[in-house]
Amino acid sequence: MKLFIATFLLILLGLLNTKAQPFSSQAEWENYFKNKLDNLDPIEGIWSLSSNIKIFDNSNTLINSEFHEHLMTMVVYENSNEFFTYSLYTSEPVEIKFIKTAASNEYIIETFDDMSFTSSIKTTAILTNDMLINYSYIDKNKNNSFKLKEGSYIDFDNELLKIFPEEISNKNQSSSGTGFAISSNGIIATNYHVIEGARSIQVRGVNFNFDKYFNAKVLVFDKNNDLALIKIDDDNFKSLGTIPYTIKTDLEGAGMNIFVLGYPLRATMGDEIKLTNGIISSKTGFQGNTTLYQISAPVQPGNSGGPLFDKYANLIGIINAKHSGAENVSYAVKSRYLLSLIELLPNPPKLQSINLLTNKSLTDQVELVKKYVYIIETK
Repeated sequence: MKLFIATFLLILLGLLNTKAQPFSSQAEWENYFKNKLDNLDPIEGIWSLSSNIKIFDNSNTLINSEFHEHLMTMVVYENSNEFFTYSLYTSEPVEIKFIKTAASNEYIIETFDDMSFTSSIKTTAILTNDMLINYSYIDKNKNNSFKLKEGSYIDFDNELLKIFPEEISNKNQSSSGTGFAISSNGIIATNYHVIEGARSIQVRGVNFNFDKYFNAKVLVFDKNNDLALIKIDDDNFKSLGTIPYTIKTDLEGAGMNIFVLGYPLRATMGDEIKLTNGIISSKTGFQGNTTLYQISAPVQPGNSGGPLFDKYANLIGIINAKHSGAENVSYAVKSRYLLSLIELLPNPPKLQSINLLTNKSLTDQVELVKKYVYIIETK
């Protein structure tokens, strides 16, 4: 099976299109991007491709899985308002094309099956912090080419890490994440990476009104733990109301039922708040990080900064990442670090001491909590 995957990867790297390329060497591409740095789309640049390839039989049973790190160095560049790809591994174009969507960090990625450009697979590619692209797709057309049994298929989970340029001008870019209220006077918690480098911050969804936004400012942040506190700073703002949940700082154990609220993939999933649930998988996060929980609830870009609740609707964490190389593995910063950040405020707010949601069903908990979870938009 390893020979099969190795053979497939060589063919994958050899899939070429006929689009004319302006350059061939990495040095030429780097010089090209340097000269148009202020006008680059966030997706343009030089990327390292890694791929987790899984093969399933016709009963959806996993036959084989292999992770290939730094499989290829490739260029993504704009040509006539479309984004094409070029392999520095083969010095040839690659049959992958990116298409912009209404969201600045979401693209449609189209992978062509052959050189005829008539058969393709489309999926959503997510750009995180201008430096990481995640996308996955299932290909059911390869079983004949690679002598797989009828009904079997290949699942690709790919990651592109930008290696050049390290940063680009973001003066015209916008992005969004999630935040949640911690006090009635407009203080909201989110991730640091949601508001990092922002020239303006806007909060949407207050009292479920997504057409109206409030300006906000950063009060304090903790870059190491990826946390930030912002406050609505708008003459039209009055109050967020009584916060119904408490911040719990005691460590939760593996197996605790949890749920997550947020606004992921808004370009394709809309502005309605999304619920996912699962359990705490581990009391430590990526590579044993003790500041994080590992959870099984699926999260996507846009969930960043959203609240993590235990089954009693106590706030126990803040969503900040997902594991691109594994299924249903996400991470949340433990709430004790949020409490430490709140204590750094010049005038810390009085936090809710009584949980008003403990004895309610999950449906009722979500219905009451979602009023206090917001879209955070930045430019």
